[in-house]
Amino acid sequence: MSNTPPDNPAATTPFARLLREAGVSDTRFACQVNARARQQRQIELGLARTTVGHWRRGMRPRDPMVAELAAAEMSAALGYPVLPADLGWRGESYRHDDLGLCGANAPVETLRTLAGLSGRDMRRRDLLQDGSAFIASAFADPVLSSLTGVVDRIVGVQPPIVGGGALIRDVTETFRKLDAKFGSREIRPQAVSFLHDQTRAARDNRPNPDLFSALAELTQFCGWLAQDSRREALAQRYYIQALSLAEHADDAMLAGRVLSGMSDQAAQLDHPRQSLALARAALGRSLRHSTSAVQAMLHDKHAWALARNNDEAGCRRALDRMDAAIARDDGDGPPWAGHYNAGDAAECRGHCLLLLGRAQEAEENLVEARALQGPARARTRSYAEADLALAYLRRPAPELEGALEAGYRAVSVAGQVSSQRIARKLAELDQALGQHPTVAVREWREHARPLLESAPAA
Repeated sequence: MSNTPPDNPAATTPFARLLREAGVSDTRFACQVNARARQQRQIELGLARTTVGHWRRGMRPRDPMVAELAAAEMSAALGYPVLPADLGWRGESYRHDDLGLCGANAPVETLRTLAGLSGRDMRRRDLLQDGSAFIASAFADPVLSSLTGVVDRIVGVQPPIVGGGALIRDVTETFRKLDAKFGSREIRPQAVSFLHDQTRAARDNRPNPDLFSALAELTQFCGWLAQDSRREALAQRYYIQALSLAEHADDAMLAGRVLSGMSDQAAQLDHPRQSLALARAALGRSLRHSTSAVQAMLHDKHAWALARNNDEAGCRRALDRMDAAIARDDGDGPPWAGHYNAGDAAECRGHCLLLLGRAQEAEENLVEARALQGPARARTRSYAEADLALAYLRRPAPELEGALEAGYRAVSVAGQVSSQRIARKLAELDQALGQHPTVAVREWREHARPLLESAPAA
């Protein structure tokens, strides 16, 4: 019933780790799989304790049906989905992996889905990297549910859970600061592991709005980390689950933040109309419930989406609303919006104007932003310097010296950041500088080569 284990099997197999997490003995697991086979397939499987022990040590079921039954029983024991592929086994047929693409109405179902998604992410570092892709239309149903309020909200005031929402927010804020300085690659495994542990723990307590809101913030952040690592299909699933958690908690501001994140992802993947629709959904869901800093963030993403759709008049109106909101900010907002400042607003205006072909105006705003942005915002600063370099190159008479100075700044700041977003932006700058074949440009390209080589192929 089992194949020979592979050469040099891992000291701890996925099956062994999950069986230990479930707290089920070999004997009990064998009995439960046998019972499932009788109930679902009307067969006597006769699975023995010794066979389960072989699986723990790396052997695999020969029969794909047995693999399916064992994976289903593991799912039941853990309380979240496990597929044969998660165990390194071959099931009966390939299944389209749609885990996380739908939002659940019930809070407990959302936790179950998120535990499965984060657990699968931990166990399979190549999760959704090759076989699945971002699906722009998958956002439609969760967004409609958010706007129409059909997601089940947690009713009744529950007492705060000791170490619950506050702990999650504090740890998330620490992760966020590290991400801003060093990028996504270094911290993503730790953030996902923390999310998985906290989601599983939440299932053992009564649904609590504060806890769900904190989990939504952490889940949105894990989506951002996946997006910045070019794990787009995975990021999309985290965003959808983050939106469900925010809606269960009736956290309108956080729901708007998640919708803005969805808008950004759609824009980065060249879906400008969907990006604009999502940015408008974020405003519709959250604007009147939001503090000034959050309103500025919502207008920021709306302006970007309008610029990508070549709506200059609409973009300028959104930018003016953004500036007015940030001018009103008194610092009284959620911690996840505390970083947003006048420097971000100036950068947003510069980025948008550059997209609209207004290079000279963009240049002025990006130079202003340089003086306003703090040193800890490495990713943001690098992106802005690269756009400033592009603005210099798009003058009627290109200013190559200024472009190279900004380009060197971008590389210098980006050197400590692991971010595919920055790598793509530097690749865009490299292509623009390639139109000026001078010795100075060749030197910059050589200097930037390590970062450019990390950029994904176009």
